[in-house]
Amino acid sequence: MLAVAILAMVLVSLLGLRNRATQDVLLAEHMTTATLLAKRVMNETIMVKPLLPLEKEGEFEDEAFKDYAWRKAIGPTPLPSILEVRVAVLWKEGERQESVELVSYE
Repeated sequence: MLAVAILAMVLVSLLGLRNRATQDVLLAEHMTTATLLAKRVMNETIMVKPLLPLEKEGEFEDEAFKDYAWRKAIGPTPLPSILEVRVAVLWKEGERQESVELVSYE
């Protein structure tokens, strides 16, 4: 009886660890996807010359990325000839709003 009780406690603990590991893998997958999407938006943004100060947001047209949205802001820096470019990709992770942000100076 004691062995069955110990085994039950161990199995419940292992199931909890497995569920947590699955959640961690999903979060890592979303972060990787968001980082690649942010890089894509950043590249599209800095290729347009001249860069002008702006704030813009939108969603990705690809069906595979419909859960992700982007936001970009181009603003001045203390140096007059350099602009700060910020690109954030956002998504929902359960109840939480998650995001990845890239910053470049052009």
